[in-house]
Amino acid sequence: AQLADQGFQTIVLHTDYSDMEAELGRLYEVLPQGSIILVDSYFVTENYLGKLKEKATVFYLDDVNAFDYPVDCIINGNIYGSEVPYGAPKVLAGCKYAPLRREYRMMRDKCNPEYLLFTTGSSDPYSITKQLMEAVLHEPELCRMEIRIVCGKYNKDYETLKALEKQYANIKVLQNVSDMWNIMSGAMAAVTAAGSTMTELSCLGVPTICFSFVDNQKRVAATYAQKGFVHFSGDYQEQGEEMILQLCKALKELVRDEKLRNQYSEKVLDLVDGLGSYRIAKEIIAMNND
Repeated sequence: AQLADQGFQTIVLHTDYSDMEAELGRLYEVLPQGSIILVDSYFVTENYLGKLKEKATVFYLDDVNAFDYPVDCIINGNIYGSEVPYGAPKVLAGCKYAPLRREYRMMRDKCNPEYLLFTTGSSDPYSITKQLMEAVLHEPELCRMEIRIVCGKYNKDYETLKALEKQYANIKVLQNVSDMWNIMSGAMAAVTAAGSTMTELSCLGVPTICFSFVDNQKRVAATYAQKGFVHFSGDYQEQGEEMILQLCKALKELVRDEKLRNQYSEKVLDLVDGLGSYRIAKEIIAMNND
């Protein structure tokens, strides 16, 4: 829908996203020989990519290195991307290839820190946001601060969090956000699950505390922390409530320490410049012209 809204021609295959091989027949019908195709799915198979490569130049967005991908180019815009031993002819790796929307680049000099930002991404299966709010509201240093909660569309605690919004004037709960760059640009500090949100916050220089609750977030979080870019409070599946306590402790320290916030901000601004999408597009155009 977003592509169509911007004037691009789209073809919807109406296939099951979790059964990629089942769409090959339909895809072959609409895909001209010699096309360039960008694939972004955790459900791809070696056979699926191999069949596509027979008819197109294939770019694949990856962050798990599940198998030896038979593609022309792999894109891994994560902080650890250059450490993954890919075997593809071309690899675009690291934060310089993080595919961010241009608005993040445009907002880099327009940030106005006012509040604490909390987000877990599209879902929150362990009710981490709810638990964290309960902890924050018992902390005198944090409970009166302005708070913004971005609640993903699959967050089962949305109504509970909205009830907090009605009870506390300093808490705002946002859902179906279409301008996340604006929300992030107002954050003096952010607490987030270690997904793609990390590169978005980095591009804006937002001091960040992160955590993980699924396996593919651990490496992102650990690498950021090892390089001194953020504070990593741990993995919820392994630590449970202890992670919530550690996170709340780290948040109090970050709020108290302006120097620490500035250090985090300066480091991540150097890490992510927001031009990843342009670099990827340039490589696609170059391969198309070869």
